[in-house]
Amino acid sequence: MSDEPRILHVLHVGPDVETTGGMATVIGLLARAPGTGVRAATAATWAPSARDHGLGAAIRLVAGLAGRGGRRPDWVHAHLSEGGSFLREGAVLLIARALGIRTAATLHGARFLQFSSRHATLVRLVLRSCSVVFTLGPHAAARVSALCPDTLVRPVLNPVDMAELATAPLPTHVADIVFGGVVGSRKGVDRLVAAWPSVRRRHPEATCLLCGPPGDLPLTDLPDGMRYAGSLARSELLGVLGSARVACLPSRDEALPMFVLESLALGVPVVTTPVGEIDQLGEEQGVALVDGDPARLAATLGDLLADPARRAEWGRRGLAWAQENCSVEAVGRALTTSYRAA
Repeated sequence: MSDEPRILHVLHVGPDVETTGGMATVIGLLARAPGTGVRAATAATWAPSARDHGLGAAIRLVAGLAGRGGRRPDWVHAHLSEGGSFLREGAVLLIARALGIRTAATLHGARFLQFSSRHATLVRLVLRSCSVVFTLGPHAAARVSALCPDTLVRPVLNPVDMAELATAPLPTHVADIVFGGVVGSRKGVDRLVAAWPSVRRRHPEATCLLCGPPGDLPLTDLPDGMRYAGSLARSELLGVLGSARVACLPSRDEALPMFVLESLALGVPVVTTPVGEIDQLGEEQGVALVDGDPARLAATLGDLLADPARRAEWGRRGLAWAQENCSVEAVGRALTTSYRAA
């Protein structure tokens, strides 16, 4: 008889992997993670075009699980943000658990701490149904442990496809500073716009490119040297980001955004704010943490632009850290270890 552990069948539940967004990217990567002793599939319970907010998809998924009999997965792993996610994917977890399927959840939401304070009963009900809860960092982990002290909690980073990043195409746009995300106040674009004239006074030829869908800020009167590229295809954004000197995300509210992780995995130093789980990063990972003050943001960006040796060293640190901690292979192994231990 073989001593190899049997393959685990895991169903990842959450946003449609064909849509854009960090959670969809994560689910797609985990579904094809190599060599982890897991055979993964995905089930979409939400898409931007869904008029019923994913209710129909969740009902169909639950009906399918109930009717599978011996073909049920070993694990249902739901990817949760806040709000309707805890009702929709939360219901899937509760019913899967009632059917005898082991359940796991990953918490991706930027506002999980606030949401769990306002809706503690709902959050406790859903997370208690899980054999293991994965968080992106220590803050969410502490909150889950406080709400559900008997539930196993494991901090695990989102995965990054290092092979995909290594083959990113040549950039269609080139800029010294690149921002990626919804171009609005939550992501701190107003802070970057306010800081930019000071950066340009130190570096008159510096350029900044804003990449992403429009948010709640006007984009018609940007300062000199700053351009809006719109929403780029994923491969195009990776090419642009890989050619940048610095990535910048001065957000007001985040969990642990893929833009930061992918920048580090491309060897690009990051300037960002210590919000959500980002504050577990620092100079050892090639990250400069600044508050939202435009003057301090401008000073940090200007200092990095002026110091190519420091940028190169930080880029090496970020790449090494990403390879060790958030490659698809590393994250896949961490999840599989937790599935088997739970």
